Amino acid sequence: MNTTTVAATPLTSMPAVRPVPLTQLRPGQSARLFGDRLSPEDGHLVSALGLTEHCLFRLCKRGNPWIVQVRSTRIGLADTVARHLLVLPEDDR
Repeated sequence: MNTTTVAATPLTSMPAVRPVPLTQLRPGQSARLFGDRLSPEDGHLVSALGLTEHCLFRLCKRGNPWIVQVRSTRIGLADTVARHLLVLPEDDR
């Protein structure tokens, strides 16, 4: 009899909410950056602007440009960038 051992993935490592494109957020909604599908160069630029992995931000304005607020700074993002940013929406509190 062959037995295969499969390592279980701890539930704590999996996000409670599925990542969605930033473009699915509503104005005023907060989210955390989960990842991106950008080129390495664009990813570094977005990171240099303050949108780093797991950072909390708020969507201020939908459309081109998409305006997000990270801490006390507002950043304008082109639609082509915003749709490639994957985020984890925060609970509306």
